[in-house]
Amino acid sequence: MTFTLAQLEAMEQYQHVYSTVNTWPTKKWYVGKGVKLRNLLALAGIKEDARLIRFVSNDGYEVTLTVKELLKDKRYYFPHLKDTNAGDGSVPGSPSGAEEVEPVLALTGAEGSNDPANMNDMNSLLLIFGQRAVTEQTNNSFLKYTIKIEALTTAPEKWDNPKANIPDGTVIPGGTMIKLGNKHNNEDKIYYTTDGSDPTVNSPVFNWSASRWWPLRNDLDSINRPIEIKKNTVIKAVTIGPGKENSDIVTYIFTADFTGRAADPAKIPGGPPTGVSLDRNTIDLKIGGTFQLAADVAPYNAIDRDIIWSSSDTRVATVDNKGLVTVIGPGEAIITAKTKAGDYTATCIVNGSNRKDGGQNTLLAAGSDSPGNGALEALEEPPAQKDDVRNPAEKDVAALDTAALSSKAPEVSGEPPATEDEWQYLAEKKDMAANTAANSVSAGPGQPDGRSGQIFEMSTGAVTLQLQKEQNSLDIYAAVIFLILFLSGAGRRYTEYTKEVAR
Repeated sequence: MTFTLAQLEAMEQYQHVYSTVNTWPTKKWYVGKGVKLRNLLALAGIKEDARLIRFVSNDGYEVTLTVKELLKDKRYYFPHLKDTNAGDGSVPGSPSGAEEVEPVLALTGAEGSNDPANMNDMNSLLLIFGQRAVTEQTNNSFLKYTIKIEALTTAPEKWDNPKANIPDGTVIPGGTMIKLGNKHNNEDKIYYTTDGSDPTVNSPVFNWSASRWWPLRNDLDSINRPIEIKKNTVIKAVTIGPGKENSDIVTYIFTADFTGRAADPAKIPGGPPTGVSLDRNTIDLKIGGTFQLAADVAPYNAIDRDIIWSSSDTRVATVDNKGLVTVIGPGEAIITAKTKAGDYTATCIVNGSNRKDGGQNTLLAAGSDSPGNGALEALEEPPAQKDDVRNPAEKDVAALDTAALSSKAPEVSGEPPATEDEWQYLAEKKDMAANTAANSVSAGPGQPDGRSGQIFEMSTGAVTLQLQKEQNSLDIYAAVIFLILFLSGAGRRYTEYTKEVAR
């Protein structure tokens, strides 16, 4: 089933201002006008058992959200977001005067503005949605150039549990600073309480700044502020983020000692490693799939926590020096994590599959002239799970590669020069515009990553949606200069910063 631009424009239009916070973090406004997402999905025939919704941009970039968080949880525009501090997203805004808003696929919109006069179709179709809390970081999931929507029926995975840098039950000196962390520390945010209540999305945030920006932040401890233990304290923490269910709530109890007899465990070397474990024992992945393994070295304060990673069969799966597993071919491989000191090991069995994606239940098929003409096809064999260690909208600074640029500019206020990501996008859209069947937003069962579901596509015929109206052209000389800078290590890192600023 295909929706053309004319059909989308003919639908009931919804316009609103949206508040958002990005992962730098910075506060920002958006304004958009387009089709309510729930209306579009209902028209396309989304199934009641859908659990996940994946949005795909015109270069294959993806954002996945749970049906619950996107369509069932109430989301708001917070008009007083910037009252406490106009820019710093780690300073919570005021939740007063919140207005409930709908998630929308915007045909026109404006980043960094709450003025409808600034709206244009430059980034359409643009996925925008509100915040569940005034501190929630949503900007990293605003997807530009959306051409496909996939409704998945498999249950969402859960985020990993938060961990403290000092074990539960420890007696520590008064004034000790506790740090919390989790597997990725990116869009997966840690919410915590110190009053014994269960944390929610409205609780204080620990890891305000995503780990992808840590190399650029000399002020990290003033943003991701450690928790000072001034008395006997119970810390409860939970990981909440897009596309997965909340983690379990974990509890850490610390006894504060003011006699001077207790020592800060974080400042005492724990000796050599005594063991290591992995967060997964087995992984099933299709060829090309990836998964980030996490190794836990005991004791928590071991002097040498370095890990040596290896694969028993690199024809099946490889692993890098950070534990990122990539399936190369069919078969079975054993990934081993070995401590550099002590030679303690832990293993994970990786099963690689050469199965390919099956057919899709195409509710919106590219090429049909009007909604409702899609074909239904059974999913023969769903592809296997994939754990994408990158945020779908923002690349890890350390892993940035010129051949794998983000499909949309991340966040952070300011007006940086055009990034190579933006330059590349213009080139891709130009190529796509020449293809009469290039642009569509689709739906059908069976998705990448081993999830079954539906796919929805949008089509505008010979011209892509974001090229329907006039766009500014790039200055070729500026592009050449930027490419030279980009090819240097500093240039690549600066690009990530400016992309975040651009949001």
